[in-house]
Amino acid sequence: FIPFIQKERDPEEPKTKSVRRLSKKVIYEIEIPEVKSVDDIAISQIQNSIEIKAIGKTKSYFKILPVGLPVLKFELEKGILSLELGTKD
Repeated sequence: FIPFIQKERDPEEPKTKSVRRLSKKVIYEIEIPEVKSVDDIAISQIQNSIEIKAIGKTKSYFKILPVGLPVLKFELEKGILSLELGTKD
């Protein structure tokens, strides 16, 4: 008996569900349906962009947002990652 070994797949780019600009912040909502916990998400600020990596049960996700705004907070609810970004004003 040889156990099933799943090959690591190339990361998938998740879809941006919505982008909303409010008075002092910008909210990005990104669909990452297989990810169950914020512990499975890595968010990095890189010069003028934000890099998002997430790992689900059978998929991994990778996305770069071309914005140079600071990440104020993020949360995961029902497969939707909500990123709250500050504005420069």
